[in-house]
Amino acid sequence: MKTEDWIYDRRRRVDKNGDRWHFVTRNIVDPAVPYEERPFELYFRNDDRTECGLLRFERRKDNPYRDYDAMVRKIMNKPEFRRVLLDPTTKAVWERNWK
Repeated sequence: MKTEDWIYDRRRRVDKNGDRWHFVTRNIVDPAVPYEERPFELYFRNDDRTECGLLRFERRKDNPYRDYDAMVRKIMNKPEFRRVLLDPTTKAVWERNWK
């Protein structure tokens, strides 16, 4: 049976310009699929909700950013990298209650 697990990153994340960012990971758990073969999804948005996006890999093992903090810093501080990940449809994700 497939389930999904949403994990909000409660750490206060601020980019080099002093803007605050929010991140949430969606884990799709399917016991029939090995962990490394499952999708990886990291949703992000800035504090004023003008930039929302998603970094997704079909298989977790295809994620070259093994260090979560390095991946988050790259999204926050590299606008050219972040621009290709922007997806306005992900704004709906942020209507969920993370508490």
